[in-house]
Amino acid sequence: MDEVDGMSAGDRGGVADLIASIKISKVPIICICNDRYSQKLKSLMNYCLLLSFRKPTKQQMAKRLSHIAKAEGIQVNEIALEELAERSNGDIRMAINQLQYMSLSMSVIKFDDIKQRLQSSSKDEDISPFTAVDKLFGFNAGKLRMDERIDLSMSDPDLVPLLIQENYINYRPSSAGKDDNGMKRMSLIARAAESIGDGDIINVQIRRYRQWQLSQFGSLTSCIIPAALLHGSREILEQGERNFNRFGGWLGKNSTMGKNYRLLEDLHVHLLTSRESDLGRATIRLDCLTLLLKRLTDPLRVLPKDEAVETVVKFMDSYSISMEDYDTIVEMSKFKGHPNPLDGIQPAVKAALTRAYNKGSSLRVVRAADLVTISNFKKAPKKRIAAMLEPLEGSLAEENEEETPSDDENQDDDLDDLKKKSVESNLESLNSKAIKVELELKGSGSSGAKKAPAGRGKGSAATATSSQKAGRGSGSGSASKRKR
Repeated sequence: MDEVDGMSAGDRGGVADLIASIKISKVPIICICNDRYSQKLKSLMNYCLLLSFRKPTKQQMAKRLSHIAKAEGIQVNEIALEELAERSNGDIRMAINQLQYMSLSMSVIKFDDIKQRLQSSSKDEDISPFTAVDKLFGFNAGKLRMDERIDLSMSDPDLVPLLIQENYINYRPSSAGKDDNGMKRMSLIARAAESIGDGDIINVQIRRYRQWQLSQFGSLTSCIIPAALLHGSREILEQGERNFNRFGGWLGKNSTMGKNYRLLEDLHVHLLTSRESDLGRATIRLDCLTLLLKRLTDPLRVLPKDEAVETVVKFMDSYSISMEDYDTIVEMSKFKGHPNPLDGIQPAVKAALTRAYNKGSSLRVVRAADLVTISNFKKAPKKRIAAMLEPLEGSLAEENEEETPSDDENQDDDLDDLKKKSVESNLESLNSKAIKVELELKGSGSSGAKKAPAGRGKGSAATATSSQKAGRGSGSGSASKRKR
């Protein structure tokens, strides 16, 4: 089974069927893949013996090609065969085909012949970002042509600049020569840092304003110039650091920042729905988070367990703070070099707090009507109904009273009644799942707003208008004002 890592949506169930075949097969099944770390093969790996094959070196390929050339009566030296193996990038089939093609026109193959033949028809190499950075920063990187440097930097235009920015300071430039006080190296590092900053400005123009014609110029300033200034030998700067290129730390920091923004937005929404705070997200983070943390942790340290848990749960309910928000406040209050905010709180007290909060969670319900799709409604409400923690009892009764149809409804609106009943059944099913949705039903309160049929005449229209005025009440009056 070749290319098992290429199973996609068109081969749905293919991996499971292959595993079932492996279980009952009496002969070995060989599964070949290019990426053994693919998520599609996670289950298949439990039923396979892993055998890794490496790409042959140019010396191994040259030895095999020499044996083939002698068997075919072709005269070629070992240096030429090593060049052929290197240009083929480990592809033995391509090397044999090139050797056979050249033997048709010449009996003696030299190094220059192979170099000229493969200069324009060499195999495309799939270079990883780490390999590209190693070549750009290598000791012999100064011998690379400009087109080769551009190809290396454009192999992954997003990741290669990040790797260079993460590791350029670790390299001792070979162009600095004898540098006893390190001033030449510092000068080159400053020039590289300035070039990386220029590349970041260009990258903003490319991404934000779609100026894709600046791509090569961006790779020049963010990759080629810093590598050309600092290429040489790599050294460690901290004790215990491994002497190889580190992965870009910006990606992890950016992911953490995005996660913290989402968690802070949830906390902000909950505080707003409690009606105890109307502060913005930035103000909560800068000014209020420390106070909230103090109110949520200090009672657990100083008060008896039962009293402390009751105090904290009451405070959380008053501000609509969930246990996820509690963890968010604690996590965002951790700073390097400062003690953990939960130090001094006994594990038994933490467990009691969780149990007490979860015990009262059955009396709380989350309103998220904008996140629930309801039939007969084309769009969700434009104004977001935020998550609100409130007692369940009483609110459902009020909802049932609001959803009870009026006895004064017009008998001509059977279609609206059917639609309303369908919506009410959907709402009841949502309530059974502990999701409370409050919506103003279209046409509730009075169905007389519907226009009278055109063929009834003036008398019928007047009768419909009078019944509409009589059946609306106070709620319908406000609706008519909005329509005007």
